[in-house]
Amino acid sequence: LDAVSRYLRRKNSRARPGVVHRLDRGTSGLLAFGKTEAIAKELQQQFRLQKAEREYVAIVAGIVTDDVGTFASRIGTTRSLQRRVVHGDDEGQDAVTHYRVIERLRDTTVVRAVLETGRRNQIRVHFANAGHPVLGDERYEPEQARHRYWKARRLALHASLLGFIHPRTGAPLRFESPWPDEINRFCAGGRRHR
Repeated sequence: LDAVSRYLRRKNSRARPGVVHRLDRGTSGLLAFGKTEAIAKELQQQFRLQKAEREYVAIVAGIVTDDVGTFASRIGTTRSLQRRVVHGDDEGQDAVTHYRVIERLRDTTVVRAVLETGRRNQIRVHFANAGHPVLGDERYEPEQARHRYWKARRLALHASLLGFIHPRTGAPLRFESPWPDEINRFCAGGRRHR
């Protein structure tokens, strides 16, 4: 946000941008900012109303057997600020993640995850709860999330697509980000080691 603010203030010293779509530390991909706080709030509302498109690619531990699926649960926060699936109706917030298997490698699965809701750490919590944590995740099922061929010091999670309606023109906008080198290399090696 600081870097975006400095950039915008070169043209307008009163610019006050706002964060619209952020990523967990260690996740690569697309971010979104509003040039002003008012525009950021309008865009945030699209995300709250589940009108924005958010798609991620992840490499998860183990073999996901179903080609497509949906995780629908409630996610809450523990006293230590750890996120987890909760089972009481009065706890946490609804969280829905749809997924599709892109490719099964030797002992991992490449998945495309589409968020219906946008809870903090949602993809990581859902896949870890299902026994398939995101590779490189040191918070959720870290033992399972380690892989001898995943050498990157980051999550195997990438925000690959972001779509929303421009708040002023009403035009649909859709942005895509190619997979990072770490994910491409891991997949290529996984195909060789099958």
